[in-house]
Amino acid sequence: MFASIYNVICLFIHDYNVHAFIYSENWKLHANNIDEGYVYVISNFYTKEATGSLKPVSSPMLINFSPSTSVEKVEEDDFMIPYHKFEFVDLSDLFIVASNHANVDFPEFSTDVIGVIEDFEYL
Repeated sequence: MFASIYNVICLFIHDYNVHAFIYSENWKLHANNIDEGYVYVISNFYTKEATGSLKPVSSPMLINFSPSTSVEKVEEDDFMIPYHKFEFVDLSDLFIVASNHANVDFPEFSTDVIGVIEDFEYL
């Protein structure tokens, strides 16, 4: 039987995103305490180099929850961490970004086209 793995994209105060990797036994400890759209202080986790077949963000590291990981909700958010973050790439550069993977059969970073802006004008 395979363990479930939960993937969370965290937005950090230092203006970058990081992938959090949580095995099901650790997720069960925190599932009732984590809701999307809130700010949390997460401590007592370990980090490792972010490599593998699906790296959802460009951060060079990922965090992994352990049984001793602590998650505390910040009740009064002072907007120190953004609620949304995107990594935009010019469409003409997308092929270069996608081709820079060492192994194209197993890319390290996933790319997705969510739309193409045409006839851009300043307001």
